[in-house]
Amino acid sequence: MTLSLQFISLLLMIASGILVGAIIEGTRFVTESFSKRSFVYKYRVGLEIIIWIFLGLGTFYLLYEVRDGIWRIYDPLAQIVGILLYEQIFQPVFRLAGRIFLSLIVKPIWFIIRLFISIIRKIIQLLVIIVIFLTKPFHYVYKKTIHLALQKIPNFRYNKKYTKN
Repeated sequence: MTLSLQFISLLLMIASGILVGAIIEGTRFVTESFSKRSFVYKYRVGLEIIIWIFLGLGTFYLLYEVRDGIWRIYDPLAQIVGILLYEQIFQPVFRLAGRIFLSLIVKPIWFIIRLFISIIRKIIQLLVIIVIFLTKPFHYVYKKTIHLALQKIPNFRYNKKYTKN
């Protein structure tokens, strides 16, 4: 392995550390933005552990692709340096990009989805009201018919003529 290939793999591990820091902070930001009763908020620690596992697997896959699976002692150190670089230098940039992404892409899409759901809900409520309104006369006739039919049955407990008070 040449020196330039080792240097490139070192830079890749630092970049993967920066990416790991950004993904973990983004995950924490997204999971804490949910309401406290939601499934995602309740199980955010487990979700973060799962994401850490996938990030570790991704790092080892990166090592496998770049250096045929050869692991050196400076690889985790380079990734830790990348995470620390993210915390010290790149965090404000990523936070700004995240807020811009949230404001320009996620919030409008979420608004459109909620608007669509509320329109569908209102249409269903309107249909239910129309069906109830149209069946109300039949419901009145049905109740009267049942009431009269039950009065014809002797010894029926709802029949006032045969019940004891």
